[in-house]
Amino acid sequence: MNAANPYNQMLLAFWRQRDREAPWGRRLLLVLMLLSVGASVYFSSQLWPAVLAGSAALALASTWMSIVGSLLMQNHPHVARFVPGHLRQLREAAIAAWLLLSLGCAMLLWAFMPSMPSLAVLMLIAAATLLFAAWAIRNWQLWLVVSFGPALFFASGLERRLSSLWQALGDAWVAQPLSALALCLMVLGWGLLRLFGRGDEAHRESYACRGRMQRAARDGMGGRRDGSEAFGRLGEWVAYPFRNARAAWLRHVLATARPTERSVLRRAEIVLNGPQHWLHQLLAALIGAVVATLCFTTAFAVFGQGLQDNWKHGAYGMAIGLSSMGFNPAFALPNMLWHSRHEQALLHLLPGMPQGSAQNRAVAWMQLRQTLIAWVVTALLLALFAWAAGDFGLLCLAFGAMPLCVACVLRVPSRMTAPAAPSTVVPVFAFILLGWGMYFLHQRLQLQLAALGAASLAVTVMLGLWRWRAVTRAPRALPAGRLG
Repeated sequence: MNAANPYNQMLLAFWRQRDREAPWGRRLLLVLMLLSVGASVYFSSQLWPAVLAGSAALALASTWMSIVGSLLMQNHPHVARFVPGHLRQLREAAIAAWLLLSLGCAMLLWAFMPSMPSLAVLMLIAAATLLFAAWAIRNWQLWLVVSFGPALFFASGLERRLSSLWQALGDAWVAQPLSALALCLMVLGWGLLRLFGRGDEAHRESYACRGRMQRAARDGMGGRRDGSEAFGRLGEWVAYPFRNARAAWLRHVLATARPTERSVLRRAEIVLNGPQHWLHQLLAALIGAVVATLCFTTAFAVFGQGLQDNWKHGAYGMAIGLSSMGFNPAFALPNMLWHSRHEQALLHLLPGMPQGSAQNRAVAWMQLRQTLIAWVVTALLLALFAWAAGDFGLLCLAFGAMPLCVACVLRVPSRMTAPAAPSTVVPVFAFILLGWGMYFLHQRLQLQLAALGAASLAVTVMLGLWRWRAVTRAPRALPAGRLG
């Protein structure tokens, strides 16, 4: 019992160190998971054993990622170097959890999923997947391999060049499956042992980079989205055009500055909206469009007509990604006012800056205008995507986001409180759930899209008028949060 206690402490640290004062996040994720499982069972009632087995396997994989993240946090360079036996215990705990969870995922899929390969093959796939997830938690660049690796692999013709190697490996597996599985697990286990550092210089740099990324994630949950330096040189390289564009726009507005309301608000917008400035969003949209065009062009060129006929099955997931990129900035805009509240005391003194209720209207319209433009552009892209996929019900995502976007940006700035995870995450989940609900009403209850769009527009207008009246009658907008 005493010998197992250190391993229990290590493996259960992620749960024992949870934030007990803010359990809403875990409860919200649990509710979303149960809703997703329930919806999947409802739509595929004949495959409910497979749905439940797949959900359980996904839950085991999520548990593994939580355990690995906690073990990497415990693998402090100083502790690994100066505490005898700590690194060995970390590795042994990781190996044990990895093997048990891989076996659990494989058995669930083998027992309940139809048309599955042998248990040994599933065990190897599960073990390799969990190992890759563990390394991707430590080195985020590996997620780029998942994003672009398959397209580049097939586009370069490597599947044909390596066909003889795959055939040889397949023959060896068929001849001795258990021996091949044991050998593969030994190699993968060695890769898992290499995940934990010994306290050398490379380990210290990796641990510090992971700490910066965690701080950037915490800032992002609070609405601060400018953490590109946490991603190292690649993050700085990606952020380079954004910094240059922002500096060029700042030079332009300063060179053309006049003591007029329009000129003052253009300068103030750079500070008030921060990383959510419209110029940042425009550049991000252009880069995303270029990357998406390259990916789709490569995929269609490689897979041909087969992909053109089958890619529509994933249209709903891709539509969620597109709408999230277009609508999520609206949910983060009000938080930018809080993060720039110290500079707002000086902005308030600029010649030409509106005062009183005029200032409230100017700040509210600044954010509402950007939100409405982003919504219109995203809705048009969704309509084009829905036309290509043959499913105009995807527009329900835009209908669900419209009232939430307007209500979110028309908050009283002077009564704002410090942004927290609920104010950042809840609107995103709410818009996805609302869009999914409207999509369900359209698909299952045959409600017309025109009726759903009219209802969304009516709710948006009522919310907008109510919030606009509250904003214009509130105390002066800047500095934000002084009455919260």
